[in-house]
Amino acid sequence: MKHDYQYWTEKWNKGKIFRVENDRIKKKSYIFSAFPKTNLYGFQDAGFRSLLACDFYARYERMKGFNVLFPTGFDSLGLSAFIENKKHNTAMQQDIAGIFDEQMKMLGIGMDEQKKIDLKQSDYLTSLQLSFVELYERGYIHYDWIDVYQDSSKKKIFDSYFYKEQLVPNKVKAFYLDISSIKNEVINKINDLPCSLEQKKEVLEMLSPKEILQMNFAVTNGAKLSVELTEPQYLGGLSFILIHPDYIDISLYTLYEEYQAIELYLSDDNANDFGVFSGTYAINPLTGKKIPIFISVKYDQPVYLANPFLNPLDRITAKEEGLPIVDVVQNGVFIESDFLNGMKETEGRLAIIQSFIEADMCQCKKIYTKDKILLSSLDSLGALIPFLKDNEDHIYSLKRYLPFVFSAKLRPILDEDIDVPGNIIPGSINHIFSTGMIPILSMLYDDIGAVVSIFSKEALLLFKSWLPMKFMAIHKEEQFESIFFPLCILTIIEKEKGVQLPPLFNQVMLDTFVCDESGKPLLRSNRNLLDISKSLEHNHGDAFRLYFLSKPIEQSFLYSNLELESLHNLIKAIEDSYHRGFVEKNQLDSVFSEFIKEEEQYLQDLNISSYTINLISFFKAHLYKNQMTVKQGKLFLKLLYLVCPFLSDDLYESVYKSKYLLNDDGWIN
Repeated sequence: MKHDYQYWTEKWNKGKIFRVENDRIKKKSYIFSAFPKTNLYGFQDAGFRSLLACDFYARYERMKGFNVLFPTGFDSLGLSAFIENKKHNTAMQQDIAGIFDEQMKMLGIGMDEQKKIDLKQSDYLTSLQLSFVELYERGYIHYDWIDVYQDSSKKKIFDSYFYKEQLVPNKVKAFYLDISSIKNEVINKINDLPCSLEQKKEVLEMLSPKEILQMNFAVTNGAKLSVELTEPQYLGGLSFILIHPDYIDISLYTLYEEYQAIELYLSDDNANDFGVFSGTYAINPLTGKKIPIFISVKYDQPVYLANPFLNPLDRITAKEEGLPIVDVVQNGVFIESDFLNGMKETEGRLAIIQSFIEADMCQCKKIYTKDKILLSSLDSLGALIPFLKDNEDHIYSLKRYLPFVFSAKLRPILDEDIDVPGNIIPGSINHIFSTGMIPILSMLYDDIGAVVSIFSKEALLLFKSWLPMKFMAIHKEEQFESIFFPLCILTIIEKEKGVQLPPLFNQVMLDTFVCDESGKPLLRSNRNLLDISKSLEHNHGDAFRLYFLSKPIEQSFLYSNLELESLHNLIKAIEDSYHRGFVEKNQLDSVFSEFIKEEEQYLQDLNISSYTINLISFFKAHLYKNQMTVKQGKLFLKLLYLVCPFLSDDLYESVYKSKYLLNDDGWIN
């Protein structure tokens, strides 16, 4: 090929083919892939498959006349990105995102220079921090104690969803998103996702589902106590029951002679932390033993079933109150639990649920226990939290002074000199929020540099005009921040504004690992990362596109230099076939017609790998040895353009002597 990638990226930019137009009438198409996390060497793990898939579809949509929003950029926040910057340059401002920028251009990924988002940009930081403040003001973000996991150094905290065996549980005071009031709506949105049942299950797992038993206990005074058992496997060892005063009419469960003690307990003069005995007992349906019922405000649950093994605090309480203590698990195996004896905990749980259902003593239903999402990080190099606090933990909002950013010396500053009482809250906004907001905030970048509230009328209009996302391709490990979290935010917006927005996704595709020739994933820990820049100098970007787009991104595959070179040679063969000249007539019209129908069907099915393989096969079977007519050559170029844009535009210019870009010629009629 006579032109390098720089020639065409400059020409594409000059032709503004990737520009998102401020056109309120032109039909819109929103395509999204998660931004790469910056490092010193770019796409070392060949993690650009999802970007290539999105670029493929974005080029197709543009040729069909759509105003395409395909946001591109760099996830350059956080300590890891800063460390990589330090390797490259000591100045924070000179970012290594440029390495990714160059490799993306070499791969032919279309980037709107006006809407290329570096997460450290002040306009994105302002939008991010404004969203954070507004969610806090509306009661969805809280600053309070939350369960987290930490590494052994205690220098990092993780949301419980990202639990790993080497992490330890802890409780810290931090910012979190409370989704308890929207959980059912989020579950409905997940169930409506346009993806496989297996993938829906994976996303629902992020809400920590648990099967529970809903059953009635007989009370000694003739009443019935309806209880949801979240831990039914411990039913045999229940020691006492606490009923919250707000649960139901206390008189149903309390003997008359206990009223005075209960009234005292509920009064302001009460000093008793535990509760007061109701005078009644529940009958354990498994063992027939009596379980004392207490009226208590000690727990938030309407009915709390106490078992000293399950909760260490219950053991202390039971000892203080002289209540019976029954251990039901020893060395991970059930004891003192009737027919569960000898079973492991997970096995016992399934057995008791099944037994009670078969005995028609209860109903089994699924609940989702996760309703808090950690938003704080101990990393001080992320997007800074836009709040200060005083010594009494009073929170001061910095909404008027956004963005809250870093100075050149890496000290937190505001965008102007101000005098705000209080201290900077340690840490920063974590990766879940800063990355998870990208799919939402990208739709508001109608005018770059403008900061629009996600709850504004303007935002609602933009959401309605861009959604649903026509095509989304991300790595399988990015589902929490790129699927689950945006669904939560969109649900909050709908609830707060009393509107019904279009679905967030129309099509979701997940990519997986690229492996080396020994079958090991390309990971730093495996010491097998690639030098992509060097490879791109040896093999043209179109060869990479052919290679990666011809493999289903939902399947891992082996990276082979030999196969890559083979496709590089195929590109040369395609170029040579065009320079052989055209013929006036041949017998290829019918096979071309059938070929175009097949490719159109693959596009409708979003089957990119089959589209690409069919393209290669058609060339080898029909065009390698036969000359084309002018019309056939142009048809093949248009189909080739989605996979090999450099080659296609190069041939369109050199062979067809066109002053325009192939994109401007439109899709096949």
